Amino acid sequence: MKFKALSIYLFSFLVFGTVVSVFYGCKSDEPTVVACTEGVLSYQDLNPASGLSAAVLDTNSVVNLVITSQQQYERYIANRNQDIDFGSKMLLAGSYFTDSAAHVVSQLVTSDCGAGKLIYHIEVVRTKGVSITRQHVEYFAIVPKLPDGTQVKFDVAYKK
Repeated sequence: MKFKALSIYLFSFLVFGTVVSVFYGCKSDEPTVVACTEGVLSYQDLNPASGLSAAVLDTNSVVNLVITSQQQYERYIANRNQDIDFGSKMLLAGSYFTDSAAHVVSQLVTSDCGAGKLIYHIEVVRTKGVSITRQHVEYFAIVPKLPDGTQVKFDVAYKK
């Protein structure tokens, strides 16, 4: 009889322990740690159908945005048809107002962790044979979220 009671007690203890560990294993009280990655960062393009909202473009010849939340995404990006996990990523977005038709030919994102800086390099070139006189050239890069306090610099090179 004592053996049966002991077995039931051990079985109940194991079941309770398993339930508690599964429950607390799924719940994380730890804050997300954002680490800096040195050098060239990989990035994702934003869906081509997306773009900066007209209100942002109408008032500025150069727009550079570091979008770190869903609220900012909804405020600054039109045609939001791509989900971004702002817990682990952020969106670098901008527009350069040119004096002729132009397009982005290359992008590069580099990080200097020691200096606490990230540089987003964008190369824009004039589009030959197109007669548009002025336009907004937009650029976007979804990058890993950076530690608070990291300075972001947009380096736009426009070549005619």
